[in-house]
Amino acid sequence: MAIDKIRVSIGTASVLGLYESKGFKDIPTTCYLMTYKDGHCTANCGFCPQARESGSSIELLSRVSWPVFSFKDFLTKLNYMPPTKRFKRICIQTLNYLQNFQDLIEIVSQIRKRCNIPISIAIPPMGKDNLERLKLLGVDRVGIALDGATPEIFERVKGKVVRGPYNWSNHIQNLKEALTIFGEGNVTTHLIVGLGETAIAILKMIKELHDLRIRVSLFAFMPIKGTLLENLSQPNLFNFRKIQLGRYLLVSNNRTLKDFTFNNFGEIVKFNLNEKELWQIISNSDAFLTSGCPGCNRPYYTSKPSGPIYNYPRTLLTHEMDEIFKSLMNTIHK
Repeated sequence: MAIDKIRVSIGTASVLGLYESKGFKDIPTTCYLMTYKDGHCTANCGFCPQARESGSSIELLSRVSWPVFSFKDFLTKLNYMPPTKRFKRICIQTLNYLQNFQDLIEIVSQIRKRCNIPISIAIPPMGKDNLERLKLLGVDRVGIALDGATPEIFERVKGKVVRGPYNWSNHIQNLKEALTIFGEGNVTTHLIVGLGETAIAILKMIKELHDLRIRVSLFAFMPIKGTLLENLSQPNLFNFRKIQLGRYLLVSNNRTLKDFTFNNFGEIVKFNLNEKELWQIISNSDAFLTSGCPGCNRPYYTSKPSGPIYNYPRTLLTHEMDEIFKSLMNTIHK
């Protein structure tokens, strides 16, 4: 076996029995792994602890700790998991470095020898041949994160402005290539709310990506000490809720941007909804839950357990539904 080390998110490690922790009440329903590299990623994304010029701990991705374990030990634990604890999905976060594709091939191959749990990969752009090979090995979903909601923000946080290896057009092209290989509904991208975008800009991008049949997941920006963007604040929770609702309406409710009213600053002031419709969405949909592949809940990835919780990793409690309803009441037609 060529790989001897792998990073495992601390919540996943606790479920597997690789790490003792009682701090995960909302346990991950996906097994989160990260390729191991000695040192930082070769990319330089301004929000990421793994970035080339980051002064953060390489144990971190967002605010989650990813300790290093023996790959062999991980495979053994995965192999002997009781059916009641079985993960719904395995997701492999792939750093940018020279050997990343070979490592990914090895990780996927070894997992596939032991179980048939669906596998997602979160990757930097990769060539079409590589994507086809990963599909043949058993990967069923792929995520290529844009992060920035506009080309300008993208360049500022992960492109040429921060001396990163990425550019917007390559990412879009690679997402389209992935679609031809993995099919509609099996290609995901992530957008981060709180990098300076307007609501209208991020919702337009969500609509464009949805029209291409690319799934869009939302993160709230989380400042991490040691990153280039450590002094940027988290987004306002109310604004994030409006964008979550907007995403749901565009992606799952067949609405268009004509169903939104924006002010001169590009922020949402009204939705074309009534009280009953809003309550139905809050109480009977996943609009405010973690958005991603099936089985993905990413507990506390960009939220502290003490709150505020931006993406809920579980079904909302009654008081949480009430809070969201009250916060959004003034944005609907009474």
